[in-house]
Amino acid sequence: MKIQSVLHEGYSILYYAEVETPMLDATVLLSEATGLRKEKLLASLPDEIDDYSYKRFKQFLDLRCSGIPVSYIRHKKEFFGLEFYVDERVLVPRPDTETLVEAAIEKAKADSNIKDILDICTGSGCVAIALKYNLKKLNVSASDISRDALDVCALNSAKILGHSIPMYLSDLFKSVPGKYDIITGNPPYLLADEVEGLKKLKWPEPKLALYGGKDGVETAGRIIEDAPSWLNKGGYLMLEAAESQMPLLDNLMLLRGYVSIYTVKDLADRERVICGRYSSA
Repeated sequence: MKIQSVLHEGYSILYYAEVETPMLDATVLLSEATGLRKEKLLASLPDEIDDYSYKRFKQFLDLRCSGIPVSYIRHKKEFFGLEFYVDERVLVPRPDTETLVEAAIEKAKADSNIKDILDICTGSGCVAIALKYNLKKLNVSASDISRDALDVCALNSAKILGHSIPMYLSDLFKSVPGKYDIITGNPPYLLADEVEGLKKLKWPEPKLALYGGKDGVETAGRIIEDAPSWLNKGGYLMLEAAESQMPLLDNLMLLRGYVSIYTVKDLADRERVICGRYSSA
């Protein structure tokens, strides 16, 4: 059977399973099954596929039709130009979150006094590790309430950086030592009905990494309230959130004493990251 026919078969199966991006998913999964890079795969469409690769592709299609994301099937996801290991223990890194990394890098490069960064709710470690990879001279730490998430973070740290970064098993700041010049975070910020919608679609990501409480800002609110005790004087807090939540988060920051509050837009021109400076620490 030719690769072109197999690719069309995969597309058809995913299309009728109502997968949102059937051709893209079929191409990525066939690339994984054959071990061919996407460009090489598309150049090899007239070639015959071997039995092992075909059977592997069919297994991948079954998993995708059952609702398993492509990133979990492949156990990898590209983020900020780096390849991260992911599985059901952690949230799959989103392109939107690269906005948070970019904002922190820009701030760190603009302020020579910044030495120490903490990434809270780190999950796979994508933000912390991307920051350390690009800001090698700075000290970058990570924390999460999930031991499973920290295990994945440790794996990614060793794989990408070649060494471990400091990691703390902690309910937000409770077990985190020291003070920091920048605290970044991508806390859960979905509403209950949004999480339930994903679960009905058999979305397997951990609820702990998705549900943000009644207004979606419960965790972010706790971070805003507590972060000053872990920030050096003049330190920055940077959080990812939904655009609709930005006015509420802005108000919470103002009430807690943050200054110079601003938002950063993602590539879709949506407010994605809110930043504030705490000068009274």
